Amino acid sequence: MIGFLTTEDNTFEDLEQVNVEKNTWAIFPNKGPFPKTLQDTWAKIYSEWLPSLKFELVEAPEISFTQFDRFQDNVYSEIWFAVKEK
Repeated sequence: MIGFLTTEDNTFEDLEQVNVEKNTWAIFPNKGPFPKTLQDTWAKIYSEWLPSLKFELVEAPEISFTQFDRFQDNVYSEIWFAVKEK
């Protein structure tokens, strides 16, 4: 799903509004060549971070934010996961 975050009500008839409950979020910022850096971060989250900590995922949307500009070699992105302690 592609969308945008807002605290306002949806005023667009052609967009579906998905309400997300309040959660604790693990946020993974990254910067580098796009899309490789973002893909590497996703892989490290699942292969290194999640197995090694006392947190587990909460059923909620996973959020990925990318700040595009005209250069693809140093792009800023964030990956957000809702988590709770085991």
